[in-house]
Amino acid sequence: MKTTRLFTISISFLLLLISNINFSQAPIKRVLVEELTGAWCSSCAFGSIYSKHLENNFPNSIFVAIHSNDSMQNTSVRNYMANYFSSLPTFLYDRTDFPQNPRTTAGVSAYPWATGLDTLDHYINKVYNALPLATVGISQTYDSNTRQLSVTVTANFIANASGSFRLNCFLVEDSVTGGSAFDQNNSNFSGWTSGPTYLSSLISKPSTITGYVHNHVLREMLGTPAGATAGIPTTVVSGNSYSKTFNYTIPAHFDHKQISLVGVIQKFGSDIVADRQIVNAYSQPLYFGTSTASIKKIKEDFVSLSIYPNPIVASSKIEFYVKNDEEISCDLYDMKGQVVKHVFDKHFVTGEYRISLNELNLSNGTYMIKFSNSQSSIIKKIVVSN
Repeated sequence: MKTTRLFTISISFLLLLISNINFSQAPIKRVLVEELTGAWCSSCAFGSIYSKHLENNFPNSIFVAIHSNDSMQNTSVRNYMANYFSSLPTFLYDRTDFPQNPRTTAGVSAYPWATGLDTLDHYINKVYNALPLATVGISQTYDSNTRQLSVTVTANFIANASGSFRLNCFLVEDSVTGGSAFDQNNSNFSGWTSGPTYLSSLISKPSTITGYVHNHVLREMLGTPAGATAGIPTTVVSGNSYSKTFNYTIPAHFDHKQISLVGVIQKFGSDIVADRQIVNAYSQPLYFGTSTASIKKIKEDFVSLSIYPNPIVASSKIEFYVKNDEEISCDLYDMKGQVVKHVFDKHFVTGEYRISLNELNLSNGTYMIKFSNSQSSIIKKIVVSN
């Protein structure tokens, strides 16, 4: 599973910095995409193609594969999610029930061999750019000797909200494989000589793909599928935060080096399909220790960031994850150490943020972006190459 959250910087943004224009730091909304799949399902290898498509075209999505009637099934999760799914492969987007979707459940199905990607893009686009009610924070401690995990999920509300809200944490594993029980059925694509371009990797495969590697496999929902109560009132005031700690022993047959944690804020209502949408989510890898230091916490940098692509291009953006509630400042420097622009000095709550961009034209060169809190600083180099 792709876990790195992108910190990207646009050429247009750099010109705005120099122009002394103020910036707003918009919280990021991530779409939880859940797929019903199975190793026995002849069309379900399509899920691997679709997850790559999301990675490339909808980077603010989190993909989770819920297995049915195979060795990777979690029975309690599968039984609950039957309310949403009616066939395989079927997909959910923040568990939203689309009234125009001609089905009896909220799940969206698309024929992979026809207009699969176009149909699915149509539905994810309906929720992809929604504004979040809250950001999601994750803190964790894991002992790799005892395999004891303690993870705290925090909802930081950035808007007034009403309703019933719950917190959850998903355990998701990549690179799951094994014996014949993990082989993937591929009979709908085997032997084809033509088809949509995106299916080419499956058309050449046999009807049973031996040694198949399953990714994004949902292993457990620590708060049960309906989520866990966390003392969140039915009327929430912007600026308030609520947390829930989940304790779990990771089974020995799970590869903890391949585990990611997905923190989730979800609604809860009487109608499972209509009243239990996902509010926001955030994914983070499981951090595990060694034999000499078996207990390890997430690295204590106050922000998590990366630069991509670098050299920067016109379509780039700034995205960063704030790990604690605190004051953070950001400045742009030239290579002589002179401040080009003071970007912001602001109080943030835990969560992901993005700085919007505009068009600009800047000469080639190298710059430094510096994030600072009261105790330390993080500096990243950026390269502008037109």
